[in-house]
Amino acid sequence: MKLLELHSGDVRLAEIDRIYQEAFPPEERFPLEILMRLADKGIFDVYALCEDESTVGMLVISVNEKTEYICFFAVDKSRRGNGLGSEALRLACSLYPDKQIVVEIEALDPSAPNFDQRKRREGFYLRHGFTHTDRYIRYCGVTYELLYSGAETYDYASFERIMESRRGNDFQPVFFSAKQYSTYIFDLDGTLLDTLTDLTNSANYAVLSVGCPAHTKDEVCSFVGNGIKKLMKRALPADASDEMFETAFSNFKAHYKDHCLDNTQPYPHIMDMLRKLKASGKKVAVVSNKADFATRELCNDIFGELVDFCAGEKEGVQRKPAPDTVLKAMDFLGSKPGECVYIGDSDVDIKTASNAGIDCISVLWGFRSEKFLTENGAKTFAQTPNEILLLTLL
Repeated sequence: MKLLELHSGDVRLAEIDRIYQEAFPPEERFPLEILMRLADKGIFDVYALCEDESTVGMLVISVNEKTEYICFFAVDKSRRGNGLGSEALRLACSLYPDKQIVVEIEALDPSAPNFDQRKRREGFYLRHGFTHTDRYIRYCGVTYELLYSGAETYDYASFERIMESRRGNDFQPVFFSAKQYSTYIFDLDGTLLDTLTDLTNSANYAVLSVGCPAHTKDEVCSFVGNGIKKLMKRALPADASDEMFETAFSNFKAHYKDHCLDNTQPYPHIMDMLRKLKASGKKVAVVSNKADFATRELCNDIFGELVDFCAGEKEGVQRKPAPDTVLKAMDFLGSKPGECVYIGDSDVDIKTASNAGIDCISVLWGFRSEKFLTENGAKTFAQTPNEILLLTLL
């Protein structure tokens, strides 16, 4: 087997494109013509893996002074299983024997549809001398773990320089590291529980009771995050009288107290994640801007002993993003800032963690988009509850 470097117009590119499209889903690959254009500019090196005169695979790398980054590596699916992959990887690693070699694998999330494939890919690289770095990169909607070989220690700065050199409008990589914690403090709505249907029903009951129009679920979604008073103020017309607000607010609280469990349920895999945290001896708290009565009722009825402490909004205590309730949770649990992580789905949660002096993980299944969270300072993302476990070394 040999490696043959390719350039635009090469006759092998049609075969390379077939292998490329079969091996990588659309969200993980560039169009080949763009890849080749970048290769012609020296940003990538593109190789055909050749056996005799046949093209049996493809390799795309990017190199700087210390790192060879294997961007894309695939063997024709009809030729897998006979050692070609091992031989091809050996050739790829021999191109720059004095550099560290870095590869990406999709985060090992057991809930992912292709989890078995991810595990096989991890096993392949580990068998060939690669090591976990406990560092992650996220781009184009996918989170990857980084593996490396060829050096005693992983030089993350060198790899990040390669990725930063490619940053552009359509490529915005985010880097984060896995870290252990003793204490996990969660937001509730949009993080642990999908409460939106019940919030929408109660909000609409309240506004209709004072003669105002109802809202869609998406509209109510944009209202939540700053407590139920703000929710109702946003749900009512800007010129609503104080009397109208007080009536609607009272009606919302009464309706939601009776109906907060009608449709509310944990997001998929939340309960398994919480059980894993407790089985690992972790402390778990919930701090929410939801009314304290509803926060406690939901936590007690749904999570029970899986949550050690919970607190919602109540008179006399500043709500998030003030750190008061987070600090109260830490004090109750006997936890120091460096041992804690706050996990939520909104800009309010990012600010709350910062104000409390603790790390933050932003989840992507809740009420705010990844773009919005990034614009508001999010640095670490979890696409599923299982990724929270990965990012905290469980």
